[in-house]
Amino acid sequence: MANLGTKLVAPRDAQDEGGVSPVLRDRDGVPLVATVVPPAIDFEDFSAQPVVGEEDGKDRDSYFQRHRGSDATAVDAMPSESESSSESDHEVQSSKQKKQNAKSSNKGTADEKKPKQANRSQSYTRYSLSNEHFKSKGRFSKRDGRLRISINETVNSGYMAKAIGQSLRHHLDIPHRRHEHRRLGRDEVPSELDGKSNARIPRLNIVIMVIGSRGDIQPFIRIGKILKEQHGHRVRIASHPVFRDFVEKQNELDFFSVGGDPAELMAFMVKNPGLVPNLSTIWEGEIQRRRTAMATMFDGFWRACINTSDDEKDLNNLKMMDEKSPFIADAIIANPPSMAHVHIAEKLGVPLHMMFTFPYTPTQSFPHPLATIVKQKSNVDANYVNFMSYGLVEMMTWQGLGDIVNRFRERTLGLEPVSSLWAPGALFRMQVPYTYLWSPSLVPKPKDWGPEIDIAGFVFLDLAGKYKPDEELEEFLNAGEPPVYIGFGSIVVDDPNALTQMIFEATKKAGVRALVNKGWGGFGSSNDETPDHIFMLGNTPHDWLFPRVKAVVHHGGAGTTAIGLKCAKPTMIVPFFGDQPFWGAMVAAAKAGAHECIPYKNMTVDKFADGIKQCLAEEAQQNIQKIADSIVAEGDGAENAVKYFHESLPLAGKNSMRCSLLEDRAAAWHVRHSSLRLSPLAAQLLHEQGKLKWSDVKLLRHYQWNDFDGPGEPITGTVSAVKHGMYGIGEGMGMVPVRIAKHVKQREAHDRKKQELQRRKSERRRRKAAPQEHEEVSSGATTTERPETNRGMTQSTLNSTISLDPTEPLAQEVAGDVGLGMKQAGGALLTLPNDLHVAIAQGLHNAPRLWGDATVRKPVRITGFKSGCLAARKEFVYDIRDGWSGLILHPKGEWDDGDTMSGKLVGLGIGVGKGIGGFVLKNVNAIVAPPAYFGRGLVRYVEKRSEGPGSKLFIRRAQILRGKRDLASLADEDADEKSDDGKSDVTSDVRLRVSEGWSAFESTWKQQDQDAERSGKRA
Repeated sequence: MANLGTKLVAPRDAQDEGGVSPVLRDRDGVPLVATVVPPAIDFEDFSAQPVVGEEDGKDRDSYFQRHRGSDATAVDAMPSESESSSESDHEVQSSKQKKQNAKSSNKGTADEKKPKQANRSQSYTRYSLSNEHFKSKGRFSKRDGRLRISINETVNSGYMAKAIGQSLRHHLDIPHRRHEHRRLGRDEVPSELDGKSNARIPRLNIVIMVIGSRGDIQPFIRIGKILKEQHGHRVRIASHPVFRDFVEKQNELDFFSVGGDPAELMAFMVKNPGLVPNLSTIWEGEIQRRRTAMATMFDGFWRACINTSDDEKDLNNLKMMDEKSPFIADAIIANPPSMAHVHIAEKLGVPLHMMFTFPYTPTQSFPHPLATIVKQKSNVDANYVNFMSYGLVEMMTWQGLGDIVNRFRERTLGLEPVSSLWAPGALFRMQVPYTYLWSPSLVPKPKDWGPEIDIAGFVFLDLAGKYKPDEELEEFLNAGEPPVYIGFGSIVVDDPNALTQMIFEATKKAGVRALVNKGWGGFGSSNDETPDHIFMLGNTPHDWLFPRVKAVVHHGGAGTTAIGLKCAKPTMIVPFFGDQPFWGAMVAAAKAGAHECIPYKNMTVDKFADGIKQCLAEEAQQNIQKIADSIVAEGDGAENAVKYFHESLPLAGKNSMRCSLLEDRAAAWHVRHSSLRLSPLAAQLLHEQGKLKWSDVKLLRHYQWNDFDGPGEPITGTVSAVKHGMYGIGEGMGMVPVRIAKHVKQREAHDRKKQELQRRKSERRRRKAAPQEHEEVSSGATTTERPETNRGMTQSTLNSTISLDPTEPLAQEVAGDVGLGMKQAGGALLTLPNDLHVAIAQGLHNAPRLWGDATVRKPVRITGFKSGCLAARKEFVYDIRDGWSGLILHPKGEWDDGDTMSGKLVGLGIGVGKGIGGFVLKNVNAIVAPPAYFGRGLVRYVEKRSEGPGSKLFIRRAQILRGKRDLASLADEDADEKSDDGKSDVTSDVRLRVSEGWSAFESTWKQQDQDAERSGKRA
């Protein structure tokens, strides 16, 4: 990445209207320090990490101590391979560390000669940020793919401390920021959450979005089962199609396929362990395939939130005509790598809750697990370097994925694109709730994390109860001493045979029997071809297997690590990529097995054997037992996660999700010109009684997630708008030939397949006819009777691809392609003037932030004609008012901030400059902005009238149908209860509650009207 020449600004007391406080910004007013959205996606076997008691936490604490303020310089984010937790090996390991540091220093010197060349070619393997106060550089390590970061202040002015300290003060000023959708405090938790009331939590449609391996999805299944079985929610798991049977048949949860192949993702991550892929991967075209897969999964996650099922060929699904209940998400739970979560939550206006196994939230306590802090090149306090590492890692990630996300926002969701510099900090700025699924005893909650972040503990899914082992496995386990388990889960390596041979030799040298899990990597072969001390395993639940082994060796996936420690089995971790070295270092520091965390690429037979021997030592056995006891004492992490999820929901107050009439149901409608919130069932009952028309209600939004305020100034906004418009015009017309060629090729392929099928059928008929004719001639008998044919087995072929001929002539398809291209190009051309106008208006609105004007207001989000008119009115009124008032407030504020007379005079001059600049820009924008926002409102209104899936009309129909299905479900409950006791009053009770509640609101409205009339007469 070329040098951005970024200027960081730490506003004095800046706080945008609406509760969003500025953080570190560049010249465009764009924040640079942000939270982390999926870097290299680490798809690992899940659960969590060991719990360490007070005595055993010393070594772990020493690891964290190296990243805290006690050390004035930054150090490596992870213990190096040569670090040892053994006292006796300290001198030897220290010598190794010096040699390794010398090598890395030499390597760094050689690499420093390359940045200029890389910058010329816009390399995304490096970055460079600088201004007059500080310099920061970073590059990706070829050894482990992690981002190596160095940060230096050019003068010892304490700039970083002031800038980040200002950001943290705003971040932690929770009471002034959380406003409408803040999280409930511990003393405000609804009584139904603490068991003091019989009132239930509203039943919600919850989508759980997960990208990753089987280990990644397991904890979410456990959480989903609790949400469904204990709280009555309708839970849908949205993930890769390979997990359908695991979710639906084995765990009885709804499943929605979003596409993607986790095995391919595993192979890609092992080959490219860091944020940036290697050159061979680029040449092979793997990058484009992965980007295409991510785009497909984004669309799949959106469909999971609005579609009845994932069968896109089922027209009844799209039209909501079959027997299945419509599904519109009321809340979203997601792991960060799924990425589409916050954008879909913004579109639907629903709560979002993130859950994961390693830190994605910026903190001063430790660096991002995918970052390595280079101590030789950093002179900034370790706390600040740790904090900035999260934003820098995320910024690099968005350089490669930002265009896909914005395309998804625009084309699928109909939302405005966001800046690739602004977007990485969205979850951090908006206080999105996070629940981390590790032990708080292992990694305590940092003090600079707000109340929206919790650490729940480990999550385990019980799989042992349904498992029946093979007889061969039972015989091997009973044939001698307990073996050592060796497995690398979903990891796919380039040369599995070499790794298999290393395992065979190392276990033989260590003198142990071993169970080797084949996993997805294809290790080993059949048990007939393996040594006597080795048994090749298939898919075996760890919670069944680990109690029967002596020690475990694996890749450091959080789940495998957690279950091994829970079962008190000494652990050796051989990390491959991502956060695995982080967790490997935790286990090594706790002396819970092998003394070193040695990466797979550096592993040898001798090191492998030594690690196994260390696991069998008495010290490891004692330490691991203490950790296991701590895990048991901490309780069920899944239940804690569900509790934190419910606490984060707005279940009380002005913006409660509850229906105003039926508090045990979630509201989906808002009665116009009132505060009345209605569930689909309540609205349906009122509509049937003639008390409510569907035009009287509008869809209810519980959250407004987007905090992107547009371009930082008019120039970049204008360039971006023109670029976007021209791209839309060019794509609309340029894709016409591509679509036509695609349809022609599809028809040709279809014809070839049909011809081949006909040829095969004719061949089969000839083969059948030949022996039949021979038999008839030999017997001299004939028959006209046709044998009866069973058609049941042929019904599945009626909808096959080959049987379905094109429904339209080729000319009509071509005309449709041309029409679609002209529609896209014409739409982009028609909206280009308004897009340009809005970009200029937003740029003028935000430009005063460039010199630290804290009075710039957060603009109104334009979603339709009314909001467009509201935005135009507010921009006109507030810009004029703020422009004139700024002539007084800015000089006064700068004068008050001065400590000395000279300082006050300098501040007075700065304040006058701010006031005059704001006066000019704000008054100009008061004239420019209203027509732009009015036009944007019209455009949004037209877009919302579309009939496609996910449109406003589509969602309205789905909520109406949902109310009808809920009412039918009440009738079914009545029928069930009548069959049991001969009487039922479920439906009548609900009808009565709705009628009484509506009457109460009507009387209140009448009283308000009467009071208003009296006030008017007095006036």
